[in-house]
Amino acid sequence: MNDEQRERAARLMAQDMTGTAARKGPSTVVGGFSVNWRELDDNQARTEWIALRAWVEWLTVRYDLPVSMVPDCWWQHHALVEELSALHAAHRAAFDETDAGFGPLNWHERFNTALPRLTRAYGGGCSEEHDPFRARSWSNVTDEQEWDAWTNRSHAEQPARAEQRREG
Repeated sequence: MNDEQRERAARLMAQDMTGTAARKGPSTVVGGFSVNWRELDDNQARTEWIALRAWVEWLTVRYDLPVSMVPDCWWQHHALVEELSALHAAHRAAFDETDAGFGPLNWHERFNTALPRLTRAYGGGCSEEHDPFRARSWSNVTDEQEWDAWTNRSHAEQPARAEQRREG
């Protein structure tokens, strides 16, 4: 991640933490923050991936989530991305300036309910060994070249279509 991308991620993270977005006035719909990963084009995908990465890194450190629940390669596990993305959307909505004050408590209730789903979504399905008891750190764990290649694509293509192209 270059300096410009880090600055953008930091701005997005600050927006998430304060509940304010780069907009004039409050949002009109609380919860209007969802990302439909299937419908993103390549340009939209990068922005959303960067915002989600910043939030996931904050979440895993803030709540001390073990690597066995959210591995370093979380972004390559589709079900885990969907769970984390849903939590991210709920977190943004909970801290939206239009919230009457119940959002943070509701978010924590949703978060608690989601923890078993996070574990199931990952299911230890990596060929890499993960140590669930080590402290979280994001220093030198993400292959930046692989991350850049990943986030520059929308990933909206269905696996069956990709398979047909390889066979054809």
